[in-house]
Amino acid sequence: MSASITLAGEGQIALKQSQKKPLVITKFIFANVPGLATDAPVDRAAGKPPVGQIVHVHDIPKENAGFVNPNQVVYSAQIGSDIGDWDFNWIGLEDADGLLFAVSYVPLQQKRKNIPPLQIGNNVTRNFLVAFDGAQALTGVKIDASTWQHDFTVRLAGIDERQRQINGDVYGRACFFGAGFKIDWVNDSFQMNPGGAYIAGIRVVRSTPLKIEPPSYPTVAWLDVALKRELNDVVASYTIVFGADRTDYTDSAGVGHYCVPLAEIPNASIALDRRVAEPIDASLITYLAARNGDYPRLRARGTKKEDVGLSNVPNAISDDPTTNSSQIIASTAALNKLQQQVGDSMTGMVAAFDMTSAPPGWLKCNGAAISRTTYAKLFAVIGTRYGAGDGVNTFNVRDMRGKFIRAWSDGGTVDAGRALGSEQANQNRSHTHAASTAGAGAHGHGGHIDAAGWHGHSAWTAGAGEGNTQILMGNQGINVGGNQAGSVMGSSSGGAFWREFGSSHAAHTHAVGINGDGVHTHGLNIYAAGDHVHGVTVGADGGNESRPDNVAFLVCIKY
Repeated sequence: MSASITLAGEGQIALKQSQKKPLVITKFIFANVPGLATDAPVDRAAGKPPVGQIVHVHDIPKENAGFVNPNQVVYSAQIGSDIGDWDFNWIGLEDADGLLFAVSYVPLQQKRKNIPPLQIGNNVTRNFLVAFDGAQALTGVKIDASTWQHDFTVRLAGIDERQRQINGDVYGRACFFGAGFKIDWVNDSFQMNPGGAYIAGIRVVRSTPLKIEPPSYPTVAWLDVALKRELNDVVASYTIVFGADRTDYTDSAGVGHYCVPLAEIPNASIALDRRVAEPIDASLITYLAARNGDYPRLRARGTKKEDVGLSNVPNAISDDPTTNSSQIIASTAALNKLQQQVGDSMTGMVAAFDMTSAPPGWLKCNGAAISRTTYAKLFAVIGTRYGAGDGVNTFNVRDMRGKFIRAWSDGGTVDAGRALGSEQANQNRSHTHAASTAGAGAHGHGGHIDAAGWHGHSAWTAGAGEGNTQILMGNQGINVGGNQAGSVMGSSSGGAFWREFGSSHAAHTHAVGINGDGVHTHGLNIYAAGDHVHGVTVGADGGNESRPDNVAFLVCIKY
């Protein structure tokens, strides 16, 4: 938007040019001025509003100032949805000296903060274009505004048109929801009902009835729909017009109008509905998913056997589920009977399921008492084999919880003699266990040997060999050969005397031989050591029950 430079702003331009100093615009000021005539010319002599009327001050980043040409500069304020809440109808530019440089009046507008889920916020973008000779040089703005300024009017208009076309692809030229916009004769006047519709892709809604007054009869009432600008937005608008024929047109403002008939009105009391209506009372997806009835344009209405390759199938049908003819089509009755036969053949069947509840047509094998009437087919099969219930109205199913199933011997030799459905207690097959004994500890035994009786042994000795013995007598020596001993008489002075002498011999041994006395024995007696025990250890085997490898499933019976 363009801004009016204040008288103080013009003086500031002249002052800065004379001082050869830059004019620096630093702030946007937003204010809500009560009673401001926003369509009147800006009062260029007025100063800033009182502090109590100023609702927001926005500092202008350097990159948000650009030049359009040497004599025009533009300043931009971009305020996000994290700021609010306030309303404004006055916007000003302030320079670095705190002087009000330019002002613009705008219709009262809202700035709201985004507070999910209570409130949806909005963004505010305001651009001030100021023009004076040498504006770029005096302000020192060096950024070309064409690099960041966009005309969002054209962009948003293109979005609106594309959305209108998309809606038209979905709803067609016209689609009225139920009785919406239908014209009826009510209480001596024509009245258009409230409701919704899509006309050429434009969504229109009426919340209250509208009285219709045709200018003449006969005539046709038309709905004239357009997208028109309203303040800063484009909204759907419509009017009711009359005439024999109305076509789409573009008005002097370049806005496209789309016209569709609502009703033919031949006189003052009759309205013939000409709307293209659908009984839509919810979202379109819900309506389409739930739609039923006849579809005249579908090919299925006139489909023949030949169209789908069934020309060889005869028209004959059969209720016999046992037929094997390729020329007969089974009827629903035959299929139901077949299903019944399959179900009856399974009554009494016991099966395991990997689930916590019984599937349809099955009962848990938990010993419960059940109705003899409701489960008559099952009662006919198992009767009171597992319990008579109350004896009149109920019977029991088998309690299979925690138990294994064993095939009935049925006359066989293994597990012979068992009755169908009978229970069998657990047992272990005969087997052996390895065992060992422990030592009793160290101990001793006393004993003695009996005498064998008196007996003798003969013995002999072996010779030790010959040698010489030397005998001394006085100073003379006498050598005596052999093994001789005795006394010799002599005298050292020549006189004779007796002198005892002995022989000496070197150390030696004599072998002794003992002869045997014949074979004999000695008795040996060992005394008892007293009573004692030896411990025996037998290894443990197994847990607290006998069972094979198994998996826990829910066991049920078919009824």
